[in-house]
Amino acid sequence: MRSRKPFTIFWPQYFDAKRSRSKGRRIPKKFAIEKITTSDILKAAKRLGYEAHFEKGYQYPRTWWDDPGRVSIDTKGKKKSKVLIDLAKEIKKNQPKK
Repeated sequence: MRSRKPFTIFWPQYFDAKRSRSKGRRIPKKFAIEKITTSDILKAAKRLGYEAHFEKGYQYPRTWWDDPGRVSIDTKGKKKSKVLIDLAKEIKKNQPKK
């Protein structure tokens, strides 16, 4: 088993616009994304230059019945809250316009 030390866990629920803060969303509503997947997070992290890995089979504790998996990212010492906002902006920038 690899050490998770430099990696930080990012769940799709952190970015979900349909969730409230108490249900797991961690970013402001203006940065939240309607339909988010772990692959969106993974691609955005790699575009921003982070080392990222998808981890299948993990459930977010607040919604354990969901099984989207999670993404672990080497944030290179940056604060998780800053990386969350950067990822959300990158995902929104590359989503197709409605």
